[in-house]
Amino acid sequence: MTAKQRIHLEAAEAGLEILDDNNSVWTGNAAWTASHTELVDQIELIYTTDAIGVTDNTGAARSKKTIRIDTGALANQVCGPLKKFFVDIDDPIQGVTIEFSLSQLTYASQTNLTARWKKIVDVANANPTFLTGGYGVTSGMLTAITNGRTDFMTITPTPKALRATKNAAKLSLKTEFKELKIIVTGFINLSQSFRATNLSFVEALLNAFGLDNSGNRLENAVFTFRDTATNVAIDKVKVTFTKGSLTFIQYSTKRGLITVKGKAQGNWTMLIEAETYLSQTITNVAFDPTKPILKMLIKLVKA
Repeated sequence: MTAKQRIHLEAAEAGLEILDDNNSVWTGNAAWTASHTELVDQIELIYTTDAIGVTDNTGAARSKKTIRIDTGALANQVCGPLKKFFVDIDDPIQGVTIEFSLSQLTYASQTNLTARWKKIVDVANANPTFLTGGYGVTSGMLTAITNGRTDFMTITPTPKALRATKNAAKLSLKTEFKELKIIVTGFINLSQSFRATNLSFVEALLNAFGLDNSGNRLENAVFTFRDTATNVAIDKVKVTFTKGSLTFIQYSTKRGLITVKGKAQGNWTMLIEAETYLSQTITNVAFDPTKPILKMLIKLVKA
C-alpha cells in the first residue's frame, strides 16, 4: 500500500467512525444501509489484499528487497559523514576505502553489498573519534547496519511465483481503491439530503472523509522541518499525530516537508522523532478546514 493509498484508507475509516457514531441519523434509509455495508466490506477487502502484497515467502513483514534498500540507506547515512571525517583529519588513504555512493550501497550483488556494508562498519569502529566527533553517527547505527547485513544474507528471496502473486495484489489494490472512491463519493451525494435537517452530521462526515462538498480532498496543514544550527531541511523525520483514539504517522520529504490532508478536524498532538535529533512533542495543533491552511516551521536540535 502506498502512502497516498494509506491516507485514503485512513480517511475512509474516519468516515466510517462518524457513520457509526451517528447511526440514528441514517438508520432505516435503505440506500445508506447498503452504502455502509459496501464501505465496511471494501475496507476489509483492502486490508486483506494488502496483507498479500507486503509479506514474503516466509510470511515475514520485510522482503529481501526491503532489507537491501533500508540497509543501503542506513549505510549511506554513515558513509557520508565518514568521508567528511577523513577529509577533516587529512587521511585520504582511509577515505578512498569507503568511497561508496548511495547507489553502490543499494544496488549490487549480494557479495558486493555485504562486503561494502561490512567495510563501512569496520572502518567506523576502527576510528573511535569519528563516533565522538559530532558527525551525527552513533554506535546504534553501526549495529543496525550489521543486523541488516545479517538479515539480508539469511533471508530467502521471494520466489517468482509469489512475486507474481504480490504484483497481482498491487494491481488489485489500485482497483479496490477506485471502488472505495466511488463508495465515498456516494456518501457525498447521499449526505446532501441531510444538509437542511442535520448539517453538523454532514460536515462531520465530509471532514472525516477529508473531502469538501465537491469531493475534493481537504488539506489540513504543511510542516517544515529544519536543523536549528544549520537551517538545513531534514528528511525522514517521523511524526506521529494523535487525537483521542485516532493516530497516523507521516515522514518528511527530502525538502523537509510533511503535508497533511484529509484528517479529522480538531486539536492534534505531534510526536516528532528523527535520527541524531532530540525528540519533541507539540500539543494542540489545530486542523480546521474552515480556516487558512496551517503552516508551521519546526526546528530540531541535535542529540
